[in-house]
Amino acid sequence: MENSVYEFTVGAFKCLSISDGAQPIDAETLPTFFSGASATDLAAVLRKHNMSPDHFDLQCSPLLIDTGGERVLIDSGGGSVFHAHLGKVVPGLAAAGYQPGDIDLIVLTHGHLDHICGGVDKDGAMVFPNARQVMARGEWEYWMEETDATAMGDHLVEDVRFAQECLSAMREQAQLIEPGDEVAPGIRAIPTPGHTRDHISVAVTSGDCRLLCVADTMDLPIHVEQTTWHPAWDTQPALGLRSRTMLLRRAVAENALIHAFHFPFPGVGYVRAAGDGWRFEPLG
Repeated sequence: MENSVYEFTVGAFKCLSISDGAQPIDAETLPTFFSGASATDLAAVLRKHNMSPDHFDLQCSPLLIDTGGERVLIDSGGGSVFHAHLGKVVPGLAAAGYQPGDIDLIVLTHGHLDHICGGVDKDGAMVFPNARQVMARGEWEYWMEETDATAMGDHLVEDVRFAQECLSAMREQAQLIEPGDEVAPGIRAIPTPGHTRDHISVAVTSGDCRLLCVADTMDLPIHVEQTTWHPAWDTQPALGLRSRTMLLRRAVAENALIHAFHFPFPGVGYVRAAGDGWRFEPLG
């Protein structure tokens, strides 16, 4: 997957899904992506999707949108500082003809490490020196001011502190927004809470063309079909279900492409109605 880049267009906008790499998921961790599923139902759905119950690679794919006037990165990935299997965004950009200094804006959908830490190197310096780092005000405040790492369980203390360190390092670049704000011409934040308290998705419009960057409202195509199944770390599962359903309905109604950060690379395709639910149709 090294330096994997997938180019597509949304109206006049050039878009690049860029693989940051993949995190290996073992048999013990796999079921935690599908809270709400019985073991029998999960086994059947995994077989349907040709997924091994013992292992899969969770892709991490930020999205670059080049509007012609601005270069906007949706999430910066985890970077090799966070995870040894990640850190491929900058080489991917270079393969597509972009340097880190070319990025004008980074939209951070939420505060999890695999979405924010790609913007900070091992010395705490900014990987994208000219980029504004945009995050929903409530999400920033949650991670930086309200979260008590010790209260979240011993297994999360280090991750929370690492997230806080990454966000602190980018404080001078940070711009806090409200969900619903337009962050660049044709690019607007959408409130989609549930995975985290103030998680946002991103709506992209160019001419008659639409794209929805759904981030972690759904981690895998299975979540398009099985909307009530969710990762165990969703902070508010009921809100997450509401956000996921809203995005799926909107994708169908607008015939919008979706980009999903963790779907099999490149994570781009259409949502199609299927009976009383939906299915994901990959592009290309």
